[in-house]
This record gives sequence, structure tokens and C-alpha cells, in this order.
Amino acid sequence: MRWSVQAARDALRSAGVVIEPADLALEPRDGRHLVRLPDDLLAWFADDESARQRMIRERRVLRLIASRCMFAVPRIVFEADDGSFDVRAGVHGLVDPWLVYEKAKADRSLAVHIGSQLGAMLAEQHTRIVAEDVAAWLPSQPSWPEPILWIQERLPRVVADAPLLEGIDELLARYQAVPVVAADQVLVHGDLGFHNVAFDPASYDVRGVFDYDGVAWADRHFDFRYLPFALGHEEMLDAALAVYEPTVGLTLSRERIRLYNAGAAVSYLAYRDGVAPEQRWCGRTLDEDLAWVRHALAACL
Repeated sequence: MRWSVQAARDALRSAGVVIEPADLALEPRDGRHLVRLPDDLLAWFADDESARQRMIRERRVLRLIASRCMFAVPRIVFEADDGSFDVRAGVHGLVDPWLVYEKAKADRSLAVHIGSQLGAMLAEQHTRIVAEDVAAWLPSQPSWPEPILWIQERLPRVVADAPLLEGIDELLARYQAVPVVAADQVLVHGDLGFHNVAFDPASYDVRGVFDYDGVAWADRHFDFRYLPFALGHEEMLDAALAVYEPTVGLTLSRERIRLYNAGAAVSYLAYRDGVAPEQRWCGRTLDEDLAWVRHALAACL
């Protein structure tokens, strides 16, 4: 269903949440709508059956993580009988990805601090939930990047640089050919970056992670792909792996992490199809997206 303000208000009343229509704002989010409530509560509403199934899946994952791991994730406060909406207690803390990005880029010790904590959290998530818990009902790939044909169809409308497009085609072929063994398949967040992490506003300790909408039973390397978080900066990735690898008893492939980072960058570039070059889209202009793609290609080709 498509949620109106009145329908959302009535649904929230059934959950024991009373809010006036003037205070209720529906924010569209990938087939869902979000309503921000007092006291760090968040209400999510599914617009269609696909979104409803994703929300049901995410709630199952959030409950598993909350029962097995020490870090904070959103807590389900209310769930509609049909699964079409829910109310969650959000992870309390600072959520300002571009502020944290700039601070960590300028302060390498902060990047190490954050990376170490993320590495410890990922070690918990990747080891305390096993295939028998989720593999039968989770997708085997994160939702990003988009399919290769989708990317290749849109890129020529975004950029006309023939050598760059040839390099991207080579990259995508390598990306598609990555062999993933069963031992590398774990519960991955799929979109782990500053935009889905809550921080202590004073110490920048990581308080928790949210938005498991793209969760999958997939290659563990995906959860590290955004940790080379700025061009030429890999200290956050190094710090995360320094904690993660001895904890899980495995050595990860930095080459694969960089390849996955490049695949994400290329998908964001294709996502600009129809968007003005100067417009910030997912936080970046066309020039900034191109800089990311060129750097990522150079790092892995």
C-alpha cells in the first residue's frame, strides 16, 4: 500500500504511539517510508510486498544480532501482524557521515580508532551468526552494486570518456569472476559506512550500526569495502583488519576489498544517470564520483 499521513497516524495509534498529523512527516526510502518519532523511535512502513518482505527479513536479522553480539543495533518495539510496518528504537548517537568523514580524513589516529572498533564488531557479526541461522532465507549477494548490465547501460549517458569506460568494463569482468568459497560466506551488513554508524559525539567511539536492509549471506569482504574511506587513506581498513583477522583466524584479501570498493564506486557513477553534474547525488558531485572511480580503478587494475 501507499501510506498517507492519515494511514500512518492510524497505524501508529495501533502501536500505542499518538502523534498529530502536523508532526508526522513521511520520508520515502527505497520502497518504504520512514517516520521519525520522539525519543529516538523510528517507524518504518512498507509500500509494497517486496519492501514488506525486506522488512520482515531485516527484523529477523536485528533480533539475531541483538541476541548474539555486544554492539547496538535498532531494537524492535512494535511489529504489525502483517509485517507491513514496525516501530524501532534507534541506535542513540551522532549520525553525521560527512562530519565524521572529514574528521577521520584529517586525523589519522581517529581513523585507526574507528577502524579498530568496526573490525571488532564485524568479527562478532561474522562469527556469532552461522549458516544454519540465516543462509536459507537471506540473499546471496548484497543489493549494491547494481547488476553489471544495469551499470553498463547507464554509464555512457553519464560519462563519454572511452578509455575510462574500457577500464570499467575490464573491472566489471574481474568483479563478476571473483570466486567465493563457502568459508568466506557470512552475515554481511552490505552497506557498512559512516552513514549507517552511530558515534559517541565526544569520543567518536562506535556505539552501534543500523540499516540492515541490504543484509545478505555473502562474501565477508563486502563489509570492508568502504573502509578505504578516502582517496589514499587505508589506515581505517588496516586497523579494522588488524583486529578482525587474528580474531576470526583468517587473512582477508585486500585486492578483493579494493575490487569491491571499485565496483561500488562504478555503480554510484552509473546511478548518476539523469542527474546534473554539479548536483550532489548520494553526497557527491560528478567530479567527486569520477575521482573515486579513477582512484579505485588505479588501485585494483
